[in-house]
Amino acid sequence: MPLDRRRITEAALELLDEAGLAELSTRRLAARLGVSSPTLYWHVKDKAQLLDLLAEAICEDAFDIDETADWRGQLEQGLHQFRALLLKHRDAATLLRERLPGPNRLAHIETTCRILLDAGFTPEDTAGIARLLTAHVLASAETPARTDPEFRNRLAGFPTVAALGPAFARTTADELFALGTEVILDGLAARRK
Repeated sequence: MPLDRRRITEAALELLDEAGLAELSTRRLAARLGVSSPTLYWHVKDKAQLLDLLAEAICEDAFDIDETADWRGQLEQGLHQFRALLLKHRDAATLLRERLPGPNRLAHIETTCRILLDAGFTPEDTAGIARLLTAHVLASAETPARTDPEFRNRLAGFPTVAALGPAFARTTADELFALGTEVILDGLAARRK
């Protein structure tokens, strides 16, 4: 099978899923593809371009928004679809946070901004809200830090946090995403009035 950008991107996504963003390198990718690094560089000029290709591949699927839904329903659909794209690949949220948007991601941003403007938000609010929504989804899709068993010892002198410890521990990433989405959309509805 000839080497092309599609094959390179697919192999890089597999490597990302297996090793993570920190371990992704053009050398490892070339080895996976069974080619030399100079051969890989014929198709991808450097690691930055490779990361841009990966970010675009992750965002390749377009949002499928039901335009008959109200603005809130449309935004909620988009948030869930964006998060689903991120959860398909290890470190996808971290990667997107580090790369400038390409055409696929810009199409997602375009959809979000159109929904907000059509709902009556000002251009200034729309720009800020779009960034807030993106940050919410990216944060919800990142791998949470591991809890250190010794952490309980740090809670001495912080009785409120200590009392909430079980609630913090019980809340799943999906529940936190749903709660954050609800709180943000409720706030937007109140602001819109």
